[in-house]
Amino acid sequence: MKILSFTINNYRAIEEIKLKLNFQINPIIGINEAGKTSVLKAILAFDRTRDKFNRGEHLEFKNKYIIGSKECTISADLILDRGELESLISKLKITTDSKEYSILSKHDEHTIFTLRRNLSQDNYPYSILLDGVSEAVKEHIIKFLISNLPYIQYFDDFADRVPEEIEFPTDYIYKRNLGKGKDRDWKEIIEEIFKRADTEGIGEVDDENHLISYLKVQNVDTKGDILSDVEATLNREIINEWKRIKKSGKSFADDSDKLELVITNEGNVFRFKVKDKSHNDRTRTFDISERSKGFQWFFNYMIKLKFNPNYKGKLENSIFLLDEPGSYLHSSAQTELLNELHSVSKKNTIIYCTHSQFLLNPEVIKLGSVKIAEKKGSQITLQNFGNFKSSNDKGALSPIYQALHLNFANDFLGKIVITEGITDYYMLSILQRYTSNIDDQIKIIPSSGASQSSTLLSIAIPFSDNFVLLLDNDQAGKSAQKKYLREFGDFLKDKIHLYNSTKPKFVLEDYLCEEDTIRLQELTNSNDVKRCLGFLFYDYKDKQEDFVNKLSRSTLKNLEDVFQRIKLL
Repeated sequence: MKILSFTINNYRAIEEIKLKLNFQINPIIGINEAGKTSVLKAILAFDRTRDKFNRGEHLEFKNKYIIGSKECTISADLILDRGELESLISKLKITTDSKEYSILSKHDEHTIFTLRRNLSQDNYPYSILLDGVSEAVKEHIIKFLISNLPYIQYFDDFADRVPEEIEFPTDYIYKRNLGKGKDRDWKEIIEEIFKRADTEGIGEVDDENHLISYLKVQNVDTKGDILSDVEATLNREIINEWKRIKKSGKSFADDSDKLELVITNEGNVFRFKVKDKSHNDRTRTFDISERSKGFQWFFNYMIKLKFNPNYKGKLENSIFLLDEPGSYLHSSAQTELLNELHSVSKKNTIIYCTHSQFLLNPEVIKLGSVKIAEKKGSQITLQNFGNFKSSNDKGALSPIYQALHLNFANDFLGKIVITEGITDYYMLSILQRYTSNIDDQIKIIPSSGASQSSTLLSIAIPFSDNFVLLLDNDQAGKSAQKKYLREFGDFLKDKIHLYNSTKPKFVLEDYLCEEDTIRLQELTNSNDVKRCLGFLFYDYKDKQEDFVNKLSRSTLKNLEDVFQRIKLL
């Protein structure tokens, strides 16, 4: 089963948002209080197995800015593979001559089922819209879909910390009551660890709950042996993975590889510890919180992944919701974290909120996958990066702008073209790569705006063999030209080139004729030409050559003045 999209209606400040999961990694960015976390929590609320997570806080859907509330629903569009469809029809036990069989037998791998959960009603029921199918059959279909939904896990880097101790209620051994405290998830994890531990005979006292079987054991040595088996399971599943990452040289693995996990127990209280043998092979014991931030993140991530009771047993077709992942890790660690997420995303879907440029590396993620959350008044919207326009554009998109900032400080030697902005860099770099109009030896360096090139010019003047600054022929470009002439003198006049000086307000993307503009927009699924060029540069590398080869004569003729100016270098 695969979820294609989520639709959120009237959840907190979200009136209606549809989040398509057409990418394996789906970053959500935006300024503070833009509603990024609300999107994640609404998706979590779709999964009834997570209703007790964090005391069910995510199920509180009312918009506090508005008196009264509308009906809140979270929907998922999903598809089943052929085997799942056959299993569904088989379990329905409907006759082949029935109307329902006739309807359902026509479904295939492309048929979309929309499963909806209503948070406004008691018990948060699910529903499905299927014409011609009885309510009884619908109920069976709903149960089948729910039981086969992808595993959903939520990670909150600001709230998720390993507790110093995890205490079970005093009546747990008799009533199996986990309570409703904030550590309930951790209690469920401990139950699952004991359940999966390879301990012979642990289930003889209680076949359903190995933890209770353990707590009922009176013999101290036997309890110690059981804990030893549990620790062996923990180390096999978690520390072995940690050692693999250490061996690979990942920089967020900033801790020893000679670690061993320990779980201690006194009465109804459990604690996770770490034994470190890295100092002259002497063993020292630490709380998890005393280890590096990288190890703390790793332990929290892995234990919730491997020992969550809802985990299906294989790391495939899961949905991971991460709120500000690695927010307390240093920049190089966040870079490696993104690589780890990319690895996990090959068989799973990841949705995460971030302010970090290091988690938006366009060499790892697709720019077209980025969503921007924005709050206007009391309403939250979610838009694709390619179509996002806002008065607060610069603040909302600053992580992306930082992520796209190229390392041009390596060398200013040779012949240099300084562009007004990153969009010009994209277009000219692609033209340089696939045409003979721009010499391969020329270096193209992007500035961050018409008036932001003073530093680049101050480096280019003494170090480059020759250079030119390309500016839009608009008011900002003309003002920048005057600014640089005042700063560096009239000799710079021959080093500045305004695009198509015969046409006012002319910018680089205006060189593209209408036909090529439409083709670019269709190729990159965006109506913003500037972002289209960014998508073409990063997301559609395999389409660049074909796009350039099919540029119209009109476009190439338009660009002739730019090509000629660069050739003068």
